[in-house]
Amino acid sequence: MVYIESMTRLLVDTSSDYLVIVVANDNSILASQLIYAGKKMSELLLEQVNNILKSISLSIDDIDEFYAGIGPGSFTGVRIGVALILGLSSGSNKKAYGISSLDVEAIVSGRNVLKTASLLKGECYAVRNYDFTNNVFSPYYLEEIIDNVNDYTLINNGKSYFPNLLFAVQSGKLWDFRAECLPIYLRKSEAEINLDKKSIS
Repeated sequence: MVYIESMTRLLVDTSSDYLVIVVANDNSILASQLIYAGKKMSELLLEQVNNILKSISLSIDDIDEFYAGIGPGSFTGVRIGVALILGLSSGSNKKAYGISSLDVEAIVSGRNVLKTASLLKGECYAVRNYDFTNNVFSPYYLEEIIDNVNDYTLINNGKSYFPNLLFAVQSGKLWDFRAECLPIYLRKSEAEINLDKKSIS
């Protein structure tokens, strides 16, 4: 018999108005937390990570892999989560990965073929195509207009949402979509767009 060591993983998503924290042992949930954070994300994040680990008698040293939600989502929110996960992983000499909310939604949908989309500021959409039957997945891309929203699985429509990390972890598929721990930015931030407008005028 071959013994495969289990992995304890910490997942943090700050890409929306909600703080999502999951601690998992492979595909089993050890603890989870969902908090409406709004503009207090940076204040709450580290404290809540410490609290959830303490609640199951674990420390940062017990985590084998670290995961951050890399969007698409709030520019500031995504950076907050990515910065923390990179800092924790670096300090403990462990690996850090990114998870996209588009991938989480595709996994949660349970469908074999679909497109996921997230409405971004500026009324354009971040999109990815999935074919789980053949394991073919497109790059992330932008669509300025979506003619028929029924052709897409929408993460949000301008309203608050949060990635369903619990189901995605339990599905066992999430780890196949781990990426580099860097934010997904498919368009410029509002500040950059406004700066461009000022420079043109």
